[in-house]
Amino acid sequence: MSESSQKTRQRINELLDELPPPILLSVEHFVRFLRQQEPSMLGSGYPTVENPASSLSAWLDLVPEGYDGDALADTEVLYDEV
Repeated sequence: MSESSQKTRQRINELLDELPPPILLSVEHFVRFLRQQEPSMLGSGYPTVENPASSLSAWLDLVPEGYDGDALADTEVLYDEV
């Protein structure tokens, strides 16, 4: 176990020592929930496809002329076009 993990466990144990028993039960349920979720958090979720930053330039052609990057103004323009 790394030093960072040991410190984290120590901090968590210190915090747990301060909690009343009913709250500790909730923490136990949450930890059990996290253990069930672990496989999905370790990479069996959606795959990541890496692309070079240069691929972003292709997105510029998808945005119509007249949109300046101001989310509020652009949204208003979109609704005005409908």
